[in-house]
Amino acid sequence: MRIDKFLKISLIFKTRSSGDKLIDDNRVFINNKPTKSSSTVKIGDTILIITTDKKTTYQVKQILEKNVSKELAKTMYEIINEESNEF
Repeated sequence: MRIDKFLKISLIFKTRSSGDKLIDDNRVFINNKPTKSSSTVKIGDTILIITTDKKTTYQVKQILEKNVSKELAKTMYEIINEESNEF
């Protein structure tokens, strides 16, 4: 599945465009490699997302193709690490 679609369906981002903005700003990584919106994500991959206030690492647990409930969306990933960007 494309990373931009995964981020939307899993509800990590509310809209596809908000995820695309961080991807375009080189703030999203799959398995520690910079990514593009069209990059493929698979079960077992790690996704690092760097926002202005935190760094969050997710592990992909499940791929669902359609929009799902909030509870089901949370089964698509596990948060492995979360750090504040405060200095």
